[in-house]
Amino acid sequence: MKHKLVMVMLSVALIVSLALVGCVPEAAPEEEEEEEAPVEEVEILKWKIPTGSPTGTYFIGSTAVCRALSNNVDYIHATATPGGGGVSNCRKVNAGEAPFAFCNSAEGYQAYSGLAPFEKIHGNLRSWGTMHALYISWIVKADSPIIALADLEGEKVATGEPGSGDAGSSETILTVAGLYDKIIRIDVGDPESWDLLKLGKADAVIHHTTPPNASLLAFSATCPIRLLEIPDALANDLIAELPYFGQATVAADTYEGQAEDVRVLIIPVMLIINKDIADDVVYDMCTALWANFDDVALTAPFLEGKDLTQILSGISVPLHPGAVRYYEEKGFTIPEAI
Repeated sequence: MKHKLVMVMLSVALIVSLALVGCVPEAAPEEEEEEEAPVEEVEILKWKIPTGSPTGTYFIGSTAVCRALSNNVDYIHATATPGGGGVSNCRKVNAGEAPFAFCNSAEGYQAYSGLAPFEKIHGNLRSWGTMHALYISWIVKADSPIIALADLEGEKVATGEPGSGDAGSSETILTVAGLYDKIIRIDVGDPESWDLLKLGKADAVIHHTTPPNASLLAFSATCPIRLLEIPDALANDLIAELPYFGQATVAADTYEGQAEDVRVLIIPVMLIINKDIADDVVYDMCTALWANFDDVALTAPFLEGKDLTQILSGISVPLHPGAVRYYEEKGFTIPEAI
């Protein structure tokens, strides 16, 4: 009897053990590890941007633009460097030696069309907006006997460094005025040209900036100056030939020695870029610049109050496709000419 009881208990234990074994879940098959997609490396664009003289609006404005791009586009590191000005900038951007730069609208038009002072068509130029307007006239000492632009005939005139926007504007304006071959040209730009004026080694110096230029204002504190008026007849002739020119007034007392309002020429400053810069890059540049323009104006105060609805006014070369996409998305009407 005792033996049968033991056998029964063993049988029950066996049955329970088998039942429990059946309840243990099967181990889940090991999942194959998914291969991670390779991370695409973004090329960092390290750019040196040519400008103009260290005292001019091209250098200050380009510094502000470079800062906006570097701070707001992860893959762009841009730095402004002093350079030869608008004509030189057009050549460098067209040749791919610089990705973008400033020039004025007349220089951009002349470069793209292959007109003097350019020796060939610069077909790689595109635009991506405009910045400020340059005011153009000539500076003399406040006590100079030179009163009118016509009085520059036979005088020593600093027309700007060769290849600069100063030099280009000097040649264009003074040629139409019939004076370019009747002056003693000094191929020097500011601030060296201001020193020549102060020392009496130059009788007049081109003014090709946005007033009040802080450096020129400081200069006028020790050497009072006047701006020469651009006659309406000359301005009208220039505007008829190059419609990117306009007229404006530099107010009295802008500089020490300037006692009266003076009518001068103005021309827009244009943002030029090489056509081979990728569309997405130019789109990101436009976004970074215009979305952060208040910060840009803090670095370049002459840009304060810029009408951002007029970004496309005065452009003289075709828009880059990346810029076209940006402006169309923002509701701008793209002029047929660009």
